[in-house]
Amino acid sequence: MNSSAKTMIRATGLSCPTSGIWESMGNFKTTSPIAKGSPMPDYCGKKIQWKLIQIC
Repeated sequence: MNSSAKTMIRATGLSCPTSGIWESMGNFKTTSPIAKGSPMPDYCGKKIQWKLIQIC
């Protein structure tokens, strides 16, 4: 993501604001394509924070 762009972070359960590739924040990293309007998913049954890394 462009370093001049504002970092976008959303928590599990909130509506995805922008379609793109999102990366989990924390000790274990994974990425997931998430569509605008979809609920942000959990990861391994845990509520987490997601960071947008690529807009699609």
